[in-house]
Amino acid sequence: MALPPSDPVGGAPTSHGPFAERPASAAARRSSAPLALAALIVCVAAFVLGLLPLLGATLAATGIVLVTLAVRRGIATKRTYAAGAAAVVGGLASIVTTVALVGLVAAPSSPSAPEPTVAAGEMDGADGGDAGEPTEVDSAPDGDATGGEADPAAEADGPAEEPAVDPETTAAPEPGPTEDPEPTEETAAATVPPADLGSFEELDERGLSQIVKAPDDHIGRQVVVYGAITQLDAATGKCFVRLSISHAPQGQRYDYEHNTVGLAGDGVSDCPVLDPFVTDDEVKLWVTIGGSLSYDTQIGGSTTVPVYLIHEVELL
Repeated sequence: MALPPSDPVGGAPTSHGPFAERPASAAARRSSAPLALAALIVCVAAFVLGLLPLLGATLAATGIVLVTLAVRRGIATKRTYAAGAAAVVGGLASIVTTVALVGLVAAPSSPSAPEPTVAAGEMDGADGGDAGEPTEVDSAPDGDATGGEADPAAEADGPAEEPAVDPETTAAPEPGPTEDPEPTEETAAATVPPADLGSFEELDERGLSQIVKAPDDHIGRQVVVYGAITQLDAATGKCFVRLSISHAPQGQRYDYEHNTVGLAGDGVSDCPVLDPFVTDDEVKLWVTIGGSLSYDTQIGGSTTVPVYLIHEVELL
């Protein structure tokens, strides 16, 4: 019977037997068990918190590193691989959420108030009828009263030498007849008579719904509406107003169901008809339908609403 090799000094068995390495390998596996557990926990946390910007991506990266170490040490299991896949999904979700959040913060805000796009000619025509087409009038600045061309020598620097003229043979030119220029568009707009408020049409609920449905089919129609002012401030300007309207006065402000916009005066700064009113006022309006208007909303979308010219406003 063969004995195991002995140490030459003490005679004890040496560590060169076939089973000497197994205790060291088992100890190594026990020391690596916390690594596999940590990888599993971090990967699950990355999957659960994947919708949080930055945090989910950070946990996912940490979990993938721990899974890689576990694979290299030979202690990875099916659960470890599944946890690594979950960490990848959570990390991708976190990256998408982070990019969306950064884009939302960095995106420029849309204008808070729309600019009217209704043609000025249509609104002027609806207000006071045909005012005549503007005609260009020839003017002769720096010329004589008959519209002749000015002498270029008169514009030269320094005094010009006057030619000798016989006063007996030279006659003063007779002034030609002057004609009053035809009225321009600005003059016609300023002389448009006020509208006859008694001729404006009272609407029922169905009639107003037809106008709201297709405002471009009712351009020039003069009607009476009732509404609540939803915006009239520095953002819209003093002559541009947003209103919710109805065919008749309502008991509550939220009962005015149709969103619309109105213009008054010159549409910019001269509109005394709107000066006494502020946001949240309930009013009666005499208006001329001007078609539809599309504008961007503050939440990033767009909408199309009826637009009209306001002739008179009365506080309810």
